Amino acid sequence: MHTADRTGEAALHWHAYAKTGDEVYSLPLPYGSHLDGDLWLQMPRDWIAATFDDEDAADQWLKEQLALYPPGNIAEQGYANATLYTRWQLTRERHKTVWADYRDRHGREVVRLLVPCPRPSAPGASRKTPPECPETRRSAGPLPG
Repeated sequence: MHTADRTGEAALHWHAYAKTGDEVYSLPLPYGSHLDGDLWLQMPRDWIAATFDDEDAADQWLKEQLALYPPGNIAEQGYANATLYTRWQLTRERHKTVWADYRDRHGREVVRLLVPCPRPSAPGASRKTPPECPETRRSAGPLPG
């Protein structure tokens, strides 16, 4: 269970999503929106590969995923961005979805996301209210005192 902040809301955590090959091509998402964290939070709970309460664990998971599925070209943008900027985003741009989207050395599409939750009303967001946490039972309630 996630700890709660002073308002009683679930503390910031990250839901990890991992899809590879045919799983990516059959995603029930609008074309071009497969990196939109809001949409992933609306998918079935069993799509969540892991949930992390701290940046270090989330960062480590993505590093392991990138190592398990090395790219065909190390300079591919979706891979290079993830290797260079994951730590920065997890610690300084916490409202943004961290993603990797590239082809591995076997030509399979690899999509990995770390979606922050609860989703804040991010600058420039077109939505009126953030999506709910897919693990709604994770709320710890108000803090004592």
